[in-house]
Order: sequence, then C-alpha cells, then structure tokens
Amino acid sequence: MIHKILLFNVKEFDKVNVIREKTMELLAHVPGAQNVSFREAINEGDLQYHYLITVDFDSMQAHEQYMAHEKHVEFSKQYFRPYVSDLLIQFFS
Repeated sequence: MIHKILLFNVKEFDKVNVIREKTMELLAHVPGAQNVSFREAINEGDLQYHYLITVDFDSMQAHEQYMAHEKHVEFSKQYFRPYVSDLLIQFFS
C-alpha cells in the first residue's frame, strides 16, 4: 500500500470548504484512490502546515493512473493549485 500525503496552507481562507468538498466529491471517486481524507490541523503552537489530504493506492502505477484521471486533473487545476501555498507532498509505504 502506498500512502500519499499532501500538507499545505491556503492563500484564501474562504476556499478551505471548497477544497474540502471537492476533495471528497472528485478525488474519492477516482479509480484506484482509497481512503481519501481531508483534515485540518489542531491549531496549537506555531504550525508550518494547516491542512492535510491523504490518499492511498495499491501501487505507484495506480497513482500514475490517478494523476492522469480527468477528475484529479479538474480538482488540481480548478480547486487546488490556484488556492494552495506551501505545498509538501510525500509518499510512505
């Protein structure tokens, strides 16, 4: 199992709900994507990142197919990249 995490901040706070909704509406329905979640950090102390998206895959090949899927492309271009700052993406096994 491959676990992908995206830690990030937003440029505009009013876009958080849109990103959350579209994460579940679009990404959770891409074939191969499993256990999709959107989370907010507990606001204690000096945080580097305030938001987290996680997605699991059976393999890196499944991840590659996910990246090319039209729902992921739509999410990334319309609802994520324009509003996100300080993005860190990491994979875990």
